[in-house]
Amino acid sequence: MKNMKFAKVMLFAVCSLSAVKADTVDDLFEVMDMQKQLTGGFEAMMPMIEQQAAQLQLDAEGKKELQAIFKTWFETDIDQEGMVNQMKQLYRDSFTDEELTEVIAFYNTAVGQKFIKQSPALMQEGARIGMLEAQNAQGKLMERLAPFFEKVQK
Repeated sequence: MKNMKFAKVMLFAVCSLSAVKADTVDDLFEVMDMQKQLTGGFEAMMPMIEQQAAQLQLDAEGKKELQAIFKTWFETDIDQEGMVNQMKQLYRDSFTDEELTEVIAFYNTAVGQKFIKQSPALMQEGARIGMLEAQNAQGKLMERLAPFFEKVQK
């Protein structure tokens, strides 16, 4: 009987700790405005969509249609709730409850809020910078790939 009572207390304690951590991750995602961050991730794709429109030599109407297709895909076909749940688990696995509490405290400061607000634009600009650098180095990649393609196409 004592062992059963001890097991129940331990089970309650483990469940309580998990619930606290889940609440802490939920709090973090709320203060981070994670839905806005996801939308910012989509916005970071815009330079790639712009590049694709340019390669296809689309007029303004065609470019707008291409953007609408990507937007519908993002809003309809991407399981955003599933992504958020996986990301929450990633944060739970990567940080202690105390660390998450410290991060939340930072995000609740003026600098933390500025960081959150600037993140989508920073992601978009970072993606643009990366895309431009990849374009600039594309010739060298093709040079490196040529011997490989020759070898595997034989």
